[in-house]
Amino acid sequence: MMKFYYTSLFFLFSLLAFSQTKTYTTSRTQQAPEIDGQLTDDCWQNAGWESDFVQFEPNQGAAPSQQTQFAIVYDDNNLYIAIKALDSEPDKIVRRVSRRDVADGDAVAIVIDSYEDKMTAFAFLVSAAGSKTDWRQTEGNGEDNSWDPIWEVRTSLQPDGWYAEMRIPYSQLRFGKKVRYRWGLEVMRHVYRHQERSFWQPIDKASAKFIGDFGTLEGICNIYPKKDIEIVPFALSQLTLSEKETGNPFATGTRTKASMGVDGKISLTNDITLNFTINPDFGQVEADPSVVNLTNFETYFNEKRPFFVEGSNIYHYPFDLTNNEQNKLFYSRRLGREPHLNYDTKDGEYVREPGRTTILGAVKVSGKTRKGTSIGILNAVTQKMSSEIDRDGERLKYAVEPTSNYFVGRLEQDLDSGNLIVGGMITATNRKIDEQQFEVLPGSAYTAGMNLTKYWKDKSYFITARTFFSHLRGSQEAMVQLQKSSARYYQRPDAKHLELDAERTSLSGFGGSVSGGKVSGHFNVLGFSSWSSPGLEFNDIGFKPNADMFMNGVWAEWNEWRPRGIVNKYRFNGSLYNIRDFSGTSLVWGNEAYGHIQFTNYYDIAGGLNINHPGLSNSMLRGGPAIKTPGVINSWFSVESDSRKKLSMEYDMSFSHGYENSRRSISYGLDITYKPSDRLALSLYPQYVKSTGHQQYVRTVSGENPTYILSSINQNIASVSVRINYGITPDMSLQWYALPYLFSGDYYGFKTVTRPRADKFNDRFTAMDTYDYDNPDFHFLQFRSNLVYRWEYKPGSVLYLVWSQGRTVQGEDGTFRFKDYVCDLFKAAPQNDFLIKISYAWIF
Repeated sequence: MMKFYYTSLFFLFSLLAFSQTKTYTTSRTQQAPEIDGQLTDDCWQNAGWESDFVQFEPNQGAAPSQQTQFAIVYDDNNLYIAIKALDSEPDKIVRRVSRRDVADGDAVAIVIDSYEDKMTAFAFLVSAAGSKTDWRQTEGNGEDNSWDPIWEVRTSLQPDGWYAEMRIPYSQLRFGKKVRYRWGLEVMRHVYRHQERSFWQPIDKASAKFIGDFGTLEGICNIYPKKDIEIVPFALSQLTLSEKETGNPFATGTRTKASMGVDGKISLTNDITLNFTINPDFGQVEADPSVVNLTNFETYFNEKRPFFVEGSNIYHYPFDLTNNEQNKLFYSRRLGREPHLNYDTKDGEYVREPGRTTILGAVKVSGKTRKGTSIGILNAVTQKMSSEIDRDGERLKYAVEPTSNYFVGRLEQDLDSGNLIVGGMITATNRKIDEQQFEVLPGSAYTAGMNLTKYWKDKSYFITARTFFSHLRGSQEAMVQLQKSSARYYQRPDAKHLELDAERTSLSGFGGSVSGGKVSGHFNVLGFSSWSSPGLEFNDIGFKPNADMFMNGVWAEWNEWRPRGIVNKYRFNGSLYNIRDFSGTSLVWGNEAYGHIQFTNYYDIAGGLNINHPGLSNSMLRGGPAIKTPGVINSWFSVESDSRKKLSMEYDMSFSHGYENSRRSISYGLDITYKPSDRLALSLYPQYVKSTGHQQYVRTVSGENPTYILSSINQNIASVSVRINYGITPDMSLQWYALPYLFSGDYYGFKTVTRPRADKFNDRFTAMDTYDYDNPDFHFLQFRSNLVYRWEYKPGSVLYLVWSQGRTVQGEDGTFRFKDYVCDLFKAAPQNDFLIKISYAWIF
């Protein structure tokens, strides 16, 4: 009975804590503190100190294990924050030096809603070792970790814990001009050894809000918004060493490059910022992972280039909620992409192909006004690119990419205190078609979208609707290419709702999506529907792998965050979905279940099951008729040890089995992380995948009655991802990344498709006794590595020293021979790139 009484009392006080909005009143200081982390300045002795933090994790509403105090003062130009992270066992404080935006160990943070809109906030976090992390947060859209403001912080280890001292210039915040300010405020503490997060203003996990539940910062008056100008010129020098090829004038073994450019940021108003880059270079950016793609769809790669990563949230415009990254209106990797065309060499010729399109310059205008209007404008110009050809000593050029202009415009308005959001986006791609070979590309491509989101009951319920349109113009040849592309395949003989028109000079399409549901509390549910007409096309500046489809589905989840017994938290969810084409033909229907459990010792297990029932593929034969597909069962499982330990591991495996023995695959991975000291972290992720499939597309033999040839294939993939991070200081780091990758594909059992809609799998094909083309067996071996030394020698000014190495081997044997492949790969002649890049920031 007494246990029930105390439990009820705790629950009551927890509710009261969540319902009360705290207020901190700051004061102006006449003498700015010295940012050294010691907190001995007079302003801190006279400041009002606040405490009374409440746990957010693992025991929401409970008192934290360690006490935290903070104070805030200000002057005409800066906000100053002092935080005392008191600790009864200071020798157990975890102080790990890491690169910026890679928080590790004990940490504190302050989050400020200077817009006063309860929708947008700016976060400044520092670890006990002094490493910075910062992000911009938007209610409902998560964190934008690409935001890198210029601010100052120092930490110190003290007998009673550790202290942090910050200076945040007003130029890094966004606020309007007024006499007095009431900013939203949250202060957070993370005790790493307990995996404990506590907040000054309690936040209820059952709430759909975060910024909207902040406390209040009062007392700031008679300050003025600051406009800043940052000009960052840079210079680089690069040396490439590779194998010399006899007779090839382009493969002399040595190549040098030197260039200069400038990046900049100008505050047009306190709310709106202009970013620009002239002649950018991204040589310090980590290379994409190796991959072999045997499908008819393009591989998606994440954006890593700083100019396009920073502030990218405003340009993120997904098609729906089901596949945000790989179905969106703007995909920044289109800018600076590999050229569309290439030159076919003839006997006696040598060619040097440009690996990437050169971006001559790009500019972004972005921000959010005090009235809740978000603006994003991006424009970039890319250079005409040509392959250089040597024909018996004569130098020629062959254009492979036209001069192009890319434009993106985004506008969104918050209404009704953020409970109603309306907006839209437009994009434009214009190419200068001044060469005959460019006629295969659209001369212009335009897309547009409109969106509306409505929230109810403190954002617990929502509905979102989006519409999309596209219009492309070009030559008849370009439009035929688009109609025949893997996104739509207008030439399909059994697609009665489609017609390939060789005379057209434009292509238009439309689409949309609607989703809604409940997103607060323990139980959440979503319903979604999306549609894409056959002519909808984003891929000049966006990413849309397929059109001609309707998708409908429902998703539900139970999320429990209250520790019970040996379980810290858990979540289980499931979904049902169906995909049809625009004729109404059902293509796919399936269901999925997923579960995750974290135990009180911080071990995690997770697993899932996905079943796609027998359906129909209108893309497998790549322009041929639709073919029935067997169902497939996919399952996956992972177990992860306590990541707080010096040595932690995660084991994962997945298994796939096709109905009627149509396919089978299994994969294993072991992610090992070792942190022997507070400065050094090593990770190793070996992975092996083995699969066998019996419906691999090989080729189409053209004719009055085309023949579609498939085969069985054994695929083997082995890779090891290696990372070593050494934090010399919070502003200086050394990072090494390496990925050896081995792939083999062994084709056998060639067959023609004779009855694509037969009920039984084997009845759909006729075995081929002979064939008159080369066996497509192959293996692909690649090694990529990057060693990067980074030193931010003053705020915004960075020195990079980079060594990149690549090795590639390709062969016609498809039998997987691990030892031979490893030997072959490391016997291959490497290409080594050495780069030095230095930038210097002028801040006005």
